[in-house]
Amino acid sequence: MNILFITHRKPKVPGKGDQVRAFQQIRSLLGKGHTVHYLYQENDEAYWCCAASLMNGSNEEKFKMKAKNNNFSIIRSFFLKKYPLSVSLASFPILNVLLERILSETHYDIIHVQSKMLHNFPLLTIPNSKLIVDYIDAISLNLERRYRWSKNPFEKLVVGGELGRMKKYEMFIKTQSSKAIITSLADKDFLHSRRVSEVDVVPNYIDLSYFYRNPLENRKNALVFTGTMNYAPNVDAAKRLVKEIYLPLKAKIPDLECWLVGANPAADIKKLNKIPGVVVTGFVEDIRPWQWKAAVYVCPLRFGAGQQNKILEAAGLGCPIVMSTITNSGIGFTHQEEAFVCEHNDEFVTQIERLLHDHELAETVTVKASDFVSEHFSQKKVTDQLIGAYTAS
Repeated sequence: MNILFITHRKPKVPGKGDQVRAFQQIRSLLGKGHTVHYLYQENDEAYWCCAASLMNGSNEEKFKMKAKNNNFSIIRSFFLKKYPLSVSLASFPILNVLLERILSETHYDIIHVQSKMLHNFPLLTIPNSKLIVDYIDAISLNLERRYRWSKNPFEKLVVGGELGRMKKYEMFIKTQSSKAIITSLADKDFLHSRRVSEVDVVPNYIDLSYFYRNPLENRKNALVFTGTMNYAPNVDAAKRLVKEIYLPLKAKIPDLECWLVGANPAADIKKLNKIPGVVVTGFVEDIRPWQWKAAVYVCPLRFGAGQQNKILEAAGLGCPIVMSTITNSGIGFTHQEEAFVCEHNDEFVTQIERLLHDHELAETVTVKASDFVSEHFSQKKVTDQLIGAYTAS
């Protein structure tokens, strides 16, 4: 198959979630012998590139096109068309001009578009090509959960406005495509019942040759949480972890530490560094040593959506996991089998304390979690699911 990816940013690893997802998908398809190109924006330029060069680091450009200042397109998208801010920031009309030129000389069996880019192509109907829209996750589900949890009236107003816009945009996506993919069954069920006629689950895969267990590391009495630390769900989870879970445990276990590992910590996260035993790392080159050394990975998300890759990475790295129900909704672990799934703070404290004291229990759940990831989130399985979505009638 000849496949064209249209992405918001250049696919790469490491990178933001949409970049990593596209990079994984492209690498898997190339490994199966398919021809892949990708089209993306950066600053005021649109690029059409050969994906094979992306894998060897050369990022060969087949063609690029420069646009004038793009601020007017963003303003028009947000204020006149009333698209969500996250979508409006991806407004780049020259992509449509470049796509028309590309299609005049190259045929693609599949055109794979990330959902926030779709509004740049209002008439994307191409004979003998199949359009696949990649939602990545159900952003409106994340916004609904955040709206319910928000206590600040101004934040509630802003989130509510963005939620209304996102629901409207998801209706637009439905009218543009009969085939879509999304990372998790929970997100599919949320969208399917309301907005989407046909959605296939295609998760991200976990590279277990990179995220592997390291038995040589000596674990410390420490809890760890990873992620981008200015992302609203992570900020809330980190504050909850420290103030409502770690501190009650610290009163019982004086040498306990809590590590918050991830780039761009928000001001509220940086303040947690002043609490005894709390470490806020900021950006680190390699997150793996922190999870190899920690006794328990804790993820008390109260809102969010999609597949929580950080949980699957922790499972691959052999760190026992205690997490919220929402965190698990995009994964599907069984409580007390592959992980401990909790709702209330006292449940978190109880289950973490069990794992800190019962090393045999911790070893049992980590083995089961690693096996689960290998079975359900391997590169081969996920690639088969992606190709299945492409070829289904």
